[in-house]
Amino acid sequence: MFSRLTGFRMLICGIIFLTGWGQAFAADPISLACTSFPPFKIQDETGSRLGIDVEVTREAFKEVGYSASFGFFPWKRTLKMAELGEVNGLCGCSYLPEREAGFVFSDILGIHSQGVFLANQAMNRQIASLDDLAGLRVAAVRGYAVVKDLQNRNIEVFEANDDRQLLRMLLAGRVDAVYTYRDILLYNYALSGAKGDIHYFEINSQPYYLCMSRQTANAEQLIRDFNRGLRQLRYDGRYQKIWDSYR
Repeated sequence: MFSRLTGFRMLICGIIFLTGWGQAFAADPISLACTSFPPFKIQDETGSRLGIDVEVTREAFKEVGYSASFGFFPWKRTLKMAELGEVNGLCGCSYLPEREAGFVFSDILGIHSQGVFLANQAMNRQIASLDDLAGLRVAAVRGYAVVKDLQNRNIEVFEANDDRQLLRMLLAGRVDAVYTYRDILLYNYALSGAKGDIHYFEINSQPYYLCMSRQTANAEQLIRDFNRGLRQLRYDGRYQKIWDSYR
C-alpha cells in the first residue's frame, strides 16, 4: 500500500535528482574571499554596489539554490585563507597550472581587458600594439604591471596614483594616452560625469574564474552547480546587464 511516508521519500528523491545534492542541502553560505578591485570587487561599507564579480557570483549561486558571503582582504591573505580552508574559495583568480593542486576553476567568470585610451588630440592615431605609442605622452597607474610593459619598450611613462587621477590627466590633455584596464577606467569615467570623448584600443585580455578551494569537501560539485547558474545568467541577459550597469 502506498503510504504517506513512502510518498514523502519519493518526493525528496525527486528533489535531489532534479536539483542535485549540493543545491538540495545548501544550508550554510559559501564563503568567498575578495580583494577590493573596483568595479569588479568593491569594498563599500554602505553595501550599495559590491562589484561586477560579486553580483554575478551571488546571482549565479542563488540561481541554483545557494547563498554566498563575501569578505574583503589583501590579495596574498585571500590566497592563504583559501589554501588553509578558512574560506571556501576566491571571488576570482586567473588560471595558473600551479594553482590546480589547490583550486577547482569555474567556467570563465569574466575578462580583464587591458588597452589604450586616447584623448581628443590623438584620435587620429590607430593603436594595434604598444609600439604605436611612440612619440605620445603616455600615463599609467603606479604599481600596475602595465607600467613595466611600457618601460620594457622604452616608452616614457607618466605615473598616476590611481585610475581617477589617470582619467583626469587624459581629459585635461596632460597626456595623449593612458594604458590601463578597460573596465576600471570606464567605471571611473561613468562616476565622474565627464563629457570628453575617449577612444579605446585593446592590447590584450585575460580570462579569470571563480576559484574554489580544494579544502572544501564538495568543491567540484559547487563549481558544477555554479557553472549551471552562470550559464543561466548569460542566457537570460542578467550577466550582461550587471556588466553594463558599471559602465
